[in-house]
Amino acid sequence: MSTSKFRVGMVGAGGIARGVHIPAWLSQADVEIVGVTDLMPAASEQAAKLAGERTVACATIEELLALKPDAIDVCTPNKAHPPVVIRALEAGCHVLCEKPLATSTAEIRAMGEAADKAGRVLCAVQNHRFRGETRAIRQWAETGQLGEVYHARVRAMRRAFLPTPAGFIDGTLSGGGPCMDIGVHALDAAMWMMGFPKPVRVSGTSKVNFAKGNKIPGKWGEWDRARFSVEDFAAGFVHFDNGATLTLEAAWLGHQKEDEDFSFQLFGTEAGVQWPSGEFASTCNGTFVDGRVAFPNKVEKPHAALITAFLNACRNGGPSPVPWTEAIQVMAILEAIYTSQLERREITLSV
Repeated sequence: MSTSKFRVGMVGAGGIARGVHIPAWLSQADVEIVGVTDLMPAASEQAAKLAGERTVACATIEELLALKPDAIDVCTPNKAHPPVVIRALEAGCHVLCEKPLATSTAEIRAMGEAADKAGRVLCAVQNHRFRGETRAIRQWAETGQLGEVYHARVRAMRRAFLPTPAGFIDGTLSGGGPCMDIGVHALDAAMWMMGFPKPVRVSGTSKVNFAKGNKIPGKWGEWDRARFSVEDFAAGFVHFDNGATLTLEAAWLGHQKEDEDFSFQLFGTEAGVQWPSGEFASTCNGTFVDGRVAFPNKVEKPHAALITAFLNACRNGGPSPVPWTEAIQVMAILEAIYTSQLERREITLSV
């Protein structure tokens, strides 16, 4: 294992880069952020100052790659991920990329094949896998307490938290609305907990219920309704190859009591369990048993934990903590929800 400093370059210098990724990288031992690039020079300069006095604000990705980073961290709008990721892989860099890895299965496959060809680690930022609650519930399930999961109910539902930047609400930049923003996180965590059964059939709906009007005010402020070109609500029903099923609901706006319901429930043959609370329901000798999974190792900073795992994989030649072969299955479901809405039929998958 090399003991030299691990050199990181960052593409995209928005809020997620400045507020989450840069602090997470700076918390790692023997890591330096060598450069940052963004389409907005002022954002590059601001992020570079946060990253360290030796960090360079680069005008282009080629200027950044000329600094010879070991890895590139991609924090651009969704639609910009594929060309940036593939260029970085071709330059010999490992790549950490914000979710979703891409907005289509074809793009994820191209990115994954480029990573395999280059022999580099490609990792999607699915930080909810690294929460202490997630790890504890999965460990509990792996002891046989849950049994075989036959159904999952996944919810990423907000009452009035619609993100206002164009990178979320303009479909040419984001590729989708709450499905691509928060649904992808909850769905990934649920499928990871289920052991990633293969999705084979999906029916779904996606629509705009409130975002074009003023019935529900946004708690994050106003947004450009003329530019809004994604869904504000989507739902899907998924069949897996092992006979299990899953429902997904994702929304930014809707009439519900909770500000946010970001959760999933797994129904197993031995018990049912709720994430992230860890509450479970079961029976023992004909008696109903309710309880809660213990969380002995709560992870307060899951992004940092994910980056630690990514860094170890890069240094030690290990597998990706969130491989593209799993990201493509998640995207196949989201892609099929949109296609099902467009074509008004159930979609058969082959991923």
